[in-house]
Amino acid sequence: MFEEKSILIFYAETPVHMGAGQAVSYVDLPIQRERHTNFPVLWSSGIKGVIREFAERRWKSKEKVNTIFGPEDGSEQYASCISITDAKILLYPVRSVRGIFAWISCPLVLKKFKEDLRSVGIKNEFFQDLIPSTDGNVIISTDSVLNIKEEKDKNVVALEEFIFSVESEKNADSLANFIKKFMPDNPFINNLSKHIAVVSDNTFKYFVSYAVEIRTRIKINQTTGTVEEKALFSEEFIPSESIFYSLVFIADPYLGLDKEIYDKLKNKKEKQFDNAYNNLNNDEKNKVNK
Repeated sequence: MFEEKSILIFYAETPVHMGAGQAVSYVDLPIQRERHTNFPVLWSSGIKGVIREFAERRWKSKEKVNTIFGPEDGSEQYASCISITDAKILLYPVRSVRGIFAWISCPLVLKKFKEDLRSVGIKNEFFQDLIPSTDGNVIISTDSVLNIKEEKDKNVVALEEFIFSVESEKNADSLANFIKKFMPDNPFINNLSKHIAVVSDNTFKYFVSYAVEIRTRIKINQTTGTVEEKALFSEEFIPSESIFYSLVFIADPYLGLDKEIYDKLKNKKEKQFDNAYNNLNNDEKNKVNK
């Protein structure tokens, strides 16, 4: 039984590659994605491993780390008392003609976000459902910098190569202000409401599938330091400024291990992970906020 629950926010300050292995597609090394939606995802196993490694460096206590995360080397002595879910996409950055870039989300993502918040006991009635009327419409905040005014006072937004008709709503402001409560403090996040945009589910799926970073790389021979022949490959990255969220559940430690450590964790007296930088695969830097 879980005694405490919370939410983790992952803000990518550089492009991120958490790989899904090789695939038969135009990308040799794709990112991790949900099978049923094709939305980007960060698998929990990778997240937990990174946080465990961070805890080992910060705490410098193997016993303390084992109490929280469980023993290594496949030991069946006792299990971890912390459970972390896959990190789901919340806001995805795309190019915009005005305002440089937009953080987009969609009704499906926001619905899942509200349900997940409810599961950890966080009230989420601060923002209402935001659903664009068509695939060609976008909902933005009242103070958005994405707006392009055309003739006859018609407002549009240009994201990537597409033009969208604008639906301005105060609820978009409420959504941005609500999300900011969980975010690390930086100049970009402070202007979240000016860059947020809610598109349809179909449009969102298109953007997260094709508005990605693809880098072509070469393999270096470690002995000679020269390029190996026929070793050209492509690698997919989640763009910087992407925002994911994950849930963390804390249970009583098994066998009554180190109750003092557990009580500190449960009561959130130790906040070493707040605004922490962590490497998620390929040494890419990401900020973690709780």
